[in-house]
Amino acid sequence: MLNAANAVMDAHFLTPAEAPFGPVTADNLRRLEPRTRYLVSGKYRLLPFDKNAKPYFDSAVARLGVTLSDYSFANNVIWLYQASGFYQILEGCFCLFGLSGNGLTMLLPPLGEPARQRRALKICVRIMDQYNPSPHQARLDFVYREFLQNLDKDSDGVTPLINGEPWHVEVTNPDYIYRTSDLIELRGNAFKTKRNEINQFCRAYPDHQLLPFCRDHHEAARQLVNTWTENRIRVLPEGSLEDFLYNLELERKAIHRTIALYEELGLEGLSLFINGRLEGFTFGERLTRDVANVLIEKTNFHIQGAAQYLFREFTKVFAGSTYINVGDDLGFENLRRVKMSYRPAMFGEKVILSRRLPAA
Repeated sequence: MLNAANAVMDAHFLTPAEAPFGPVTADNLRRLEPRTRYLVSGKYRLLPFDKNAKPYFDSAVARLGVTLSDYSFANNVIWLYQASGFYQILEGCFCLFGLSGNGLTMLLPPLGEPARQRRALKICVRIMDQYNPSPHQARLDFVYREFLQNLDKDSDGVTPLINGEPWHVEVTNPDYIYRTSDLIELRGNAFKTKRNEINQFCRAYPDHQLLPFCRDHHEAARQLVNTWTENRIRVLPEGSLEDFLYNLELERKAIHRTIALYEELGLEGLSLFINGRLEGFTFGERLTRDVANVLIEKTNFHIQGAAQYLFREFTKVFAGSTYINVGDDLGFENLRRVKMSYRPAMFGEKVILSRRLPAA
């Protein structure tokens, strides 16, 4: 399903084939089928971001060592339903683009060695500018903070320069990162409420079952997501209703996509059954050997303690990892409160880079 077209890392790279994650040899190319589609921007060809891109993406990210949830192949695939994903290897860096109603943008900065990143970024900006009607549509999302150190600075010593132009830095929602042992043990007064909620759940539902998520659970999980969305709409938060509904639908569709691609993406998951009915499920993966990533968790709104219990049990799956990243809060205040209540050990900071608008 990820392979929308028979994708291939073909010989039309715009940089030397000796990428930092290994060479693309003639023998490897002969074993792959030709591409059937790609995106053209000027003289550049961008290739579909599908399952054939995974080894190159994963290798590039592993060399960088970034542990933000956005630097996961699975995370990008499941959130790309509203934007077609395309990539290219430029100056030995993996460069991921998204095409949506906002034009062609970069979903991540170029992934590669720092010296190569600078050169690759110049080409990436050129690609966006050649495709977009306006230069102000060019943007880099989910940029890890350390990347800014690779960029030249304006005379103020702070404003980053790309191709000699000043770009705006916007701080966006950070990832919440916890010590795995804290989530498993829930020790101390800080977690007293969590322990009480879990104990209450276990007393109320002693016959509950926890099973590895599998294909047989797909349809029940889809139904739970739809019910969860309906219940969530009934409790509207303060702030922009339009933004809330947009983000809610974005999340709902991303979860449905995750369910459909669960086996193909090689995710790990748990299903919570009560009286034979699926009342919760959760998915995750390992970002690195030391950091796990929880992608999705949904439970029945009306079963008190179910979310806390499922979350704790799932963290045990990653007991060998020092930290667990649960992503950002999507700008939802209620989600921020919940994630803060688990006492994050640190925050994964990220920013958005965009061109500065000309002075009026």
